[in-house]
Amino acid sequence: MFSTIFAWLKEYGILLLDLIKKYGIRTVITLLLIGVSLFIVGFIVDHRIKELIPITVENTIETAIERSNEEQAIIHREKLIESQDVYAEVKQKLHSIMKMTNCEYIYLIEYHNGSSNIATSFPFRKFDVTMDICKEGVPYIDTSPLKDEHVTKYDIFDNPEFTKQQFAHCTREEFQKVDIKLYHMIESNRKIKFIYTYNLYYNDVLLGAVLIASYKELNIKTFVNCMHELETIFNK
Repeated sequence: MFSTIFAWLKEYGILLLDLIKKYGIRTVITLLLIGVSLFIVGFIVDHRIKELIPITVENTIETAIERSNEEQAIIHREKLIESQDVYAEVKQKLHSIMKMTNCEYIYLIEYHNGSSNIATSFPFRKFDVTMDICKEGVPYIDTSPLKDEHVTKYDIFDNPEFTKQQFAHCTREEFQKVDIKLYHMIESNRKIKFIYTYNLYYNDVLLGAVLIASYKELNIKTFVNCMHELETIFNK
């Protein structure tokens, strides 16, 4: 240990003597004092900054997570406000459609992602009846069981006549053959004679469908025009 210190002193002592010979002792001492002063100032500043802002990997990650959560919360609030406005307008439009078509029941079906398969991570396709409107004076049909339902449990969602076309319509008896499970929803009201469906798109992505149950046949042109107006609300 002492030999190492001696060797270090000898090496830098020779260098120091050479500098003194070349520049003079006053200049060398001045430079040494400046160097020591800068070192002390730098140490104090660095220590103070670390006290004020403790920059660590953990702190940086936590800050990034907090910022991300805050941004997601802001986006969620904005989407919530936007959806409230949209659905208020949609509900008003559905009431207007009921008057224009003179139908008895209107159901808004929306698709969503449920939980996923634990092996493949493929999301389950599900749907909710998010709005149900019935004409005043007709029996109310409870749609609460049609919440968070798997699409694959209902045949209508795999039927090309209803999924590949923008809209479709059929009689009560035909609808029973298409999807017996969904038919049970309207089964209690024997006055329902016709079913109309219309697929709604948001930016070319299927977002859901409208199902109308009516005692009498609707004017197809009026029905389609009303659906176009409804779809426009989602695509603003």
